[in-house]
Amino acid sequence: MEQYLLLAKSLYPNMPDAILNLFAEQWSQTGDPNIAISQVRQTSLYKDYFPGNVTPTGQVRYDEVTYQGLKESYIGTLAEYGIPRGTSLDLLEDRFVSLIEGEVSAREFQQRISGVYQGIQENLPEVQAFYADNYGIDLTPEAIFLGALDPTIGEEIVAGKITTAQIGGEAARAGFDITLSQAERLKKAGLTQTQARQLFTTAQAEIPRLAEISRRVQPEAEAIGIQEFTEAAIFGDPDVTERIQRLQASEESRFAPVAGAARQGARVTGLTEQ
Repeated sequence: MEQYLLLAKSLYPNMPDAILNLFAEQWSQTGDPNIAISQVRQTSLYKDYFPGNVTPTGQVRYDEVTYQGLKESYIGTLAEYGIPRGTSLDLLEDRFVSLIEGEVSAREFQQRISGVYQGIQENLPEVQAFYADNYGIDLTPEAIFLGALDPTIGEEIVAGKITTAQIGGEAARAGFDITLSQAERLKKAGLTQTQARQLFTTAQAEIPRLAEISRRVQPEAEAIGIQEFTEAAIFGDPDVTERIQRLQASEESRFAPVAGAARQGARVTGLTEQ
């Protein structure tokens, strides 16, 4: 048995001891390492140590060395962004199985994390300012990054409000000042940071245009602001939506070609102007 255990360790140097012992035992009984590892992979002990690696049909997605290496690559990627190993293990605990089952490669995982980090970096000062002003907490970039990766990490600090702060940060980035309640309402509606950026970028172009039309055709009316715009764009407020549609229709009719002999200005009868 000792001989097989030494051979098992040489084949699988990073294998957990409990799995190595079981593998060595099966190897000593069958005399074939391939049969032995196949039998080990069907045990509940193996599935506890290598969650997600066995498919419903009993096949394995990765050999054990690749499996362990993939997990280490995930942790290494997070370390590149300042996330400590212990925190990474907590972060991956509930998600590692889905990553394995989804066969997410080390490269794909790195691209995903890079995308999240880039989104944070692009408006980090605004997110920090929004969070400090509204929640009274100064968050580090690492904490904001963690919150974006998983709002449940460190809820006593982040409290699931990172996305709210990101929405507020995107508004500030576009030149709008929205309240905490507005940002939270948008978050509850399911708005992501990317969608918030699209919303406020559109608002940057549309609100000044609607304000100019409103001054011309409804000078007494209050201009449409960012709150009204989001009410129409995200929540479909019928009154605001109808007002925007009227303004847009007014602008379109202003530049519409004259039909027949009728036009604004002088009274027209047939083709004779009077």
